[in-house]
Amino acid sequence: MSKKNLKRLIILGVICALYAASAIGYSLTFNDGRLIYPMDFGSYQFHIKDVPMMLALILVILYVIYLAALLVISGLVVKRNSRKTGRTRKINPKFGYLGFLGFMGFLGFWTYLVYGMIFPFVFFVFFGFFGFFYEGKMSNILADERFQQNRREAELKALRVGYSLTFLLVLLVGMTGSHVSSGVVALLLTCGISLICGLVQFLNEYLLYRYDQMDSTDWEDEDE
Repeated sequence: MSKKNLKRLIILGVICALYAASAIGYSLTFNDGRLIYPMDFGSYQFHIKDVPMMLALILVILYVIYLAALLVISGLVVKRNSRKTGRTRKINPKFGYLGFLGFMGFLGFWTYLVYGMIFPFVFFVFFGFFGFFYEGKMSNILADERFQQNRREAELKALRVGYSLTFLLVLLVGMTGSHVSSGVVALLLTCGISLICGLVQFLNEYLLYRYDQMDSTDWEDEDE
């Protein structure tokens, strides 16, 4: 990701945060906390004073979509360039802090209980961004045959873990599905699959880093 895009991302994030804080303050002060405190949406009637909070919600959703799209596009571009140079992509380990976005998934428990909405649980996928920390430690190194072999082994082991957890999740849902509502089943599947995807992404980078460090240690021992 270029410094220009990173700067734009930070500025937009600050603007969204400030606007959301202002909208919450406005709703608490002048609109009796509507759309903040739990309310019955079955009898909801639109008020013009609800507009600031609605816009804040829309802005936050658009920002998250923009963030995800920018990260995916930047990742594809950098990977394409790394194939040409034969070196791993350049990335700052501090991007691992993006993994904290995964905690936004816990908002899903509130939205599910109040509004019956499970979409926020998808944010658990962002826990996988903690893997950027380990990828950053291997930034711009030679991707030789040994490194490629370690990458394949890391991907295979991460996928095996993901497959095993997915099997257990399906087994759990299959055993309890007839005793709970369809909403709970959707909640379990959304939470479980999102967490598994994030775990697989994190393990992929973590295991690759561990294998690379183990090989580097072996080479140093042989030299001694």
